[in-house]
Amino acid sequence: MAGITATGVGSGLDIESLVSQLMTIESRPLSILANKEASYQAKLSGYGQIKSALSSLQTATNALAKTDTFTAAKAAVSGDGFTASPKAGAASGSYSVEVMQMAKIQRVSTPTDTSFVPSAGKITIDYGTVTDSGGSNVFVDDVPARTASLEFEGSTLEELRDAINGNSTLGIKASIVNNGTEDQLVLSGSKTGANMAFKITGEGGLADLSFDPAATPAPTDTMYSVQTAQDARIKVDGIELTRGKNDIADVIDGVTLTLTNEPSGTVSSLKGTVTISSDQSAAKTAVEAFVKAYNDVADTLKNLTVYNTDTSTASTLTGDSTARSIQTQLRAALGTAFSGFGTVSTLSQVGISFAKDGTLSFDNGKLSKAMNDPESGVASLFAGKDGVDGFAASFNSRLDGFLNSDGVLASRTAGINATIKSITKQYDTLETRLTATEARYRAQFTKLDSLISSLNDTSTYLTQQFSTKSSNN
Repeated sequence: MAGITATGVGSGLDIESLVSQLMTIESRPLSILANKEASYQAKLSGYGQIKSALSSLQTATNALAKTDTFTAAKAAVSGDGFTASPKAGAASGSYSVEVMQMAKIQRVSTPTDTSFVPSAGKITIDYGTVTDSGGSNVFVDDVPARTASLEFEGSTLEELRDAINGNSTLGIKASIVNNGTEDQLVLSGSKTGANMAFKITGEGGLADLSFDPAATPAPTDTMYSVQTAQDARIKVDGIELTRGKNDIADVIDGVTLTLTNEPSGTVSSLKGTVTISSDQSAAKTAVEAFVKAYNDVADTLKNLTVYNTDTSTASTLTGDSTARSIQTQLRAALGTAFSGFGTVSTLSQVGISFAKDGTLSFDNGKLSKAMNDPESGVASLFAGKDGVDGFAASFNSRLDGFLNSDGVLASRTAGINATIKSITKQYDTLETRLTATEARYRAQFTKLDSLISSLNDTSTYLTQQFSTKSSNN
């Protein structure tokens, strides 16, 4: 009897090769599940790209919802002594401005030739205004009175400075200035204006700090005036006015004048002109950003849904109804008309229109022309008016429907994640089953290997017996 040919351990049977080939066939459903999961993961990534692009579009849309974006103004200043900052909506116009003096704080100091050494005492600060009464200056206390005091127990200039600065009720600040010979204690008011003059009454070891801003300076004074509290004095279009601050926002409607310099020497005033005009740069920047953001969304949707006829290759979301719906809704929203705001009612009338390839284009000149027409209502078209939504709010609401936690994208991605989770569970179950199958195949072939080995041994024995008999015969 001829022996059975094999390559295994006991019989020569190649168990590993046989099991491997069988498991390759058995594992085909595993590959199918892996490919299916990869497909859904790609869809999930695709929706992530769409969400990111839509979020950027929403940010750009929010900029269009601000009326200030379309009513910004700019100021051109010629001359010296002031700057101008217009608010959105400031009326265009030109104004002459003349600066006679700036508003200042009161500042006083100890003498330049002797150092003041404090000791325990008290200072009282009274606020008021220095006025002319019959040719003499008089300090008039505020009504109701504004007064504060400080009890001091220290003995050094530094301690006194820190005590004053640590008491916010005083309304003054202290500093120490070394003039090269002596340390001077300088006391400064915290606010500008003629009504922010202050009188100091010193007692005990602080008696030499007493100061009356209305008094005539004398050589024996232990405190002297460095700067007098005063109002700003300006003329706007020839009308003179005073203010307690250098930032003056109540003269030209919507414009803040900031005084930066004042005349000196024989010059009585600094003259200049401020011209307020519309600033369209913010609006154009916002519209350009919106158009770019929309085109990024359009490109993202196109790349994810396109079908290549040359290679017969589909994209990640080719044929996906949600992606198509987003595309359709956005295009429809851009074509919405808004009446009742002015002579313009659609985006195309302000330079935003569709190109042949489905992207948006922007005509800068068209927007500029519309904004120059006070009857157009461009700001209201975008930002709305009197509680009525304009384009930005309406479009933003559409985007919310896509991006909110209960929106279309959240629902779609939740469904995909559930599917991926189900596939993963199937994959794990199948892997467990395949492990058991492989073990069963290996056991069966091992048993077969033993059987073949036994048969081979029997064959060898019988062959030997037949050979012996033949020799004897």
